[in-house]
Amino acid sequence: MSGKPLLTVIVPILNERLELPALLDNLALQTLDNVELLIVDGGSTDGSLEWLKGHSDSLTFLESKPGRARQMNFGAQQAQSEWLLFLHVDSRFDDSSALRRALDDLQLAGSQNIAGHFALKFRRSEQIPSTAYYFYEWKARLGRPETIHGDQGFLLRKTLFHQLGGFCESLQVMEDTDFAEGLRRVGQWRLLPVEISTSARRFETEGLWQRQLLGALIMCFRVIGWQRFFDEASGVYRLQNATGKLQVRPFFKLIRRLFAEMDWKNAWKIWWQGGCYVRRHAWQLLFAIDARRAFRRGVPVGDGEMGITRSVEPLYDLVTDNRLGRLAATLLLRCWFELVYWWLRWKEPAAR
Repeated sequence: MSGKPLLTVIVPILNERLELPALLDNLALQTLDNVELLIVDGGSTDGSLEWLKGHSDSLTFLESKPGRARQMNFGAQQAQSEWLLFLHVDSRFDDSSALRRALDDLQLAGSQNIAGHFALKFRRSEQIPSTAYYFYEWKARLGRPETIHGDQGFLLRKTLFHQLGGFCESLQVMEDTDFAEGLRRVGQWRLLPVEISTSARRFETEGLWQRQLLGALIMCFRVIGWQRFFDEASGVYRLQNATGKLQVRPFFKLIRRLFAEMDWKNAWKIWWQGGCYVRRHAWQLLFAIDARRAFRRGVPVGDGEMGITRSVEPLYDLVTDNRLGRLAATLLLRCWFELVYWWLRWKEPAAR
């Protein structure tokens, strides 16, 4: 790199020694010149720092206090470029012109308040066709609220990043989703004409349905602001983190205990807020039908018709976007929670 970089790529890591070589090799194939690569370590103990020191000629590594939000903010403070790209360490591009095309696309868009995210696909150890992965890859390209996450890559101007105040460092999880929704309030997201792939290693190790079930709880509680769950759930997650398959039942047990310790008014308030969240996101059930139909027809991800979603969703909103509809969603959520709790007693007997 010579002169001021055109783009700064910021990658937060923690114990990712095995992923670093592949990331560096992949970015080295990019045709965009003058790219600054900042790897921000949050306290690795697996040899990541030693590896980074041996490759300091092709990247800059920084040491930060742990926490993805803190690490990314620190990297942004050190960035020399006008443009920032936040990536996960397991992100890869098949197209060697990906960064050039993405940057050109946003520059042509003109507005200072437009940020870009890439079209997501998963790299899996088994390439067996999967409706579930098809659904999630397509949903990630829609740009709807709560569908843009860090594994899609965030490309934006540094001025816009600072206008938003960076990532929220008080959040233990979902700091990327919080940032994405904050940006939506002052600007807009643009789907970039490039694919990015991310490893499905976590889904494959912990279990797809386990990870998605827990993710649904986390998304809901983050939006409604139930901080006590996150304060106590972090301990439960650390207990499970070193295992293979993720045990979800401990989280359901924790939620039941937290509700049992509340008075009924506060408990009802959380269920009500959760029901309102679920009602707003029930469009995904309709979208799942569209995704399944497109998958069976062999339509490439993102090219299918959303006929069911677009025709039924307006009617659904008309019927449910009121107090009665929110009450129905709240009661259904409450029933769903109990049914899943008892189903998990059978599904995960070791977690009893």
